[in-house]
Amino acid sequence: MLKFAYSTSVFRLRSLEDAIEGIERAGFTGVELIADRPHVFPDDMSAARVTELIRFLAQKKLQISNLNSALVTTAYGEQKSPSWIAEDADEREKRIRYTLSCLRMAAAMGIPHVSTDTGPGFISESLSLFEALDLYVGQMSRILPVAKKLSVHLLLQPEPDSLVQGTEDVLDMMRRLRNHEYVGINFDAGHFYCVGEDPCDAYEALRKYVYHVSLADMPLNQSHRHIQLGDGGMDISRFLNCLMASNYLGYVTIKLDSHDQRADKVAMASAQYLRERDFMPSVRE
Repeated sequence: MLKFAYSTSVFRLRSLEDAIEGIERAGFTGVELIADRPHVFPDDMSAARVTELIRFLAQKKLQISNLNSALVTTAYGEQKSPSWIAEDADEREKRIRYTLSCLRMAAAMGIPHVSTDTGPGFISESLSLFEALDLYVGQMSRILPVAKKLSVHLLLQPEPDSLVQGTEDVLDMMRRLRNHEYVGINFDAGHFYCVGEDPCDAYEALRKYVYHVSLADMPLNQSHRHIQLGDGGMDISRFLNCLMASNYLGYVTIKLDSHDQRADKVAMASAQYLRERDFMPSVRE
């Protein structure tokens, strides 16, 4: 049976402990931590706080499915900032420092991988697409040796309106990165749906790079909006059956857009959807 986790992204207005308790009550066995305030922004995480969090998760019998550093919004003021391909070198340096801190924190907490974005769709007028790709690869060349040293995989997250969107983009980026042993993919099924690909076909083509799967439904018009399972146009059951047929052993993390104070009910509804279709047991095992 597949393993399901829930992302704390839905609980952005709540404390991390509240988020973890809500995810536990819903019956998930894993939790994806968002590397941002108010949850686990690296600059805020002292050694004592890390120890406290590890102990709390153990009490709740929850595993950490992934450390998500793709959703930097609160700590730096705006989404996707600082950018990997910013024209400003200081902004790029800030992104590198932040990602290195995330990798070190993941190593300290026993988290196997850290996900990151693949550059915003907006490219400075001073850069061509090929120059932006080269710049992104150049930033990765500074990150991946540290990932290897720490034994933590860096997972690139393809998504609409980014440098890496569909299957062919992923394969091209992996070639550019020379198939580095510590780079992989955070496979967000909805993102492939939004760019017009069949998530099952995309997964099959990329499965050797996939270390973690993210899942939400997407609107029927394929706009990029993470909505509740069953409320959009994706065939969720078909995709999960594809994962099971492939013997995928990692976590599937449900990651929806923020739902403010309805977060507990949203997590419960996600779990109910999965249980009704026999993907998730009625009682945590």
